[in-house]
Amino acid sequence: MRPLSPAAIRFLASPPAQKELTGLAGGELEPLATLARLRKAWGGERAAWLYDQALLRRRARDKFPHAEALLFESEALEQASHRLVASWRAREVFGPYARVADLGAGIGGDALALAAAGKRVLAVERDPLRAAILRHNAAALGLAARIEVVEADWRGLQLQVDAAFADPARRSGGRRTVHLDAMEPPFADVAALAARLPAVAVKLAPALVKGELPVEAGLGFVSLGGELKEALAGLGELAWPQPWAAVLPAGERLFGPEPQEERLAGPQAYLYEPDAAVIRAGLVRRLAAELQAAQLDAQVAYLTAASCRQTPLARCWRVLRHGPYHFKTLRGWLQELEGTATAVKRRHSPIEPAELAKKLPRAGARSLTVLLTRIGGRNWMMLAEEPS
Repeated sequence: MRPLSPAAIRFLASPPAQKELTGLAGGELEPLATLARLRKAWGGERAAWLYDQALLRRRARDKFPHAEALLFESEALEQASHRLVASWRAREVFGPYARVADLGAGIGGDALALAAAGKRVLAVERDPLRAAILRHNAAALGLAARIEVVEADWRGLQLQVDAAFADPARRSGGRRTVHLDAMEPPFADVAALAARLPAVAVKLAPALVKGELPVEAGLGFVSLGGELKEALAGLGELAWPQPWAAVLPAGERLFGPEPQEERLAGPQAYLYEPDAAVIRAGLVRRLAAELQAAQLDAQVAYLTAASCRQTPLARCWRVLRHGPYHFKTLRGWLQELEGTATAVKRRHSPIEPAELAKKLPRAGARSLTVLLTRIGGRNWMMLAEEPS
């Protein structure tokens, strides 16, 4: 994609360019034909800007509300929070705070969600191009009166707000980093805000090294559609005393502490797989207690119970067969039940799911799931189906 410039932003925000982008929203964007038409109407440079924005708007449809009215920059779009995560955070984390600073606001994913939730937002962004895009996006959604965009490094500002949200860059030397001191700005710079502001929340990589967090920080994890999206560290009034997991889009939240008691049991009638946020937050035993379930093994995040309770915090299967792993036995089970293994999943098993799936028969009409794990040091297999 062609790099953007201040002139590009001014052009793309103009009514004629916006009209052209609206026309590009439908149908195929065949590169050669579309670019040829745009070059004839607008010239080469502007044609490239228009074509790139049309592609970015399509890419942003699931991530941003009303993406068809907004402007984007490729890297900033990739880094932006998903709209459902940003909206949830604005309501559930920053609910009590009227004035919130979005530090390193980028093109506005979080600032727009905060403003839509009724907050007064101070959006601080040091990149002039991203700040210009954020101004356009705020105006396009009718939120300009609620968002003050400041083009600066927030570390040099006196922040007159009730709370702050920061999403530091997590790339170092061109690679993603999970280390707090390798972020830009480093976590310590953000944490220092807690001495000046009532509440601070910091978006972190889900794979962060938990031991690098200061002891006074709270920590939670957020998933969306089963995919772990972010870790969230809290300071000041947001220094949650226990870890938590939030599962979206349902909005279900599970809080610690983790029970000391370890409940173990062999496979029963049903199997639960906890959501990724629950596992990363270290709340598997907490969830087991909630569901009146037990772990199959102390090292495995599979739960088992005599009954199934539907919950967004875990996926449930009915166990049809189980036993020590043996390929011929598994194949026999599938034939006996007239089933096809439409999914093969594993936890703490050395067996490669993709390789196993290639070898299994697929003739049966019944859709079944193979679950591979270890119980008491032995490779174990379960054949299951989702309850009706």
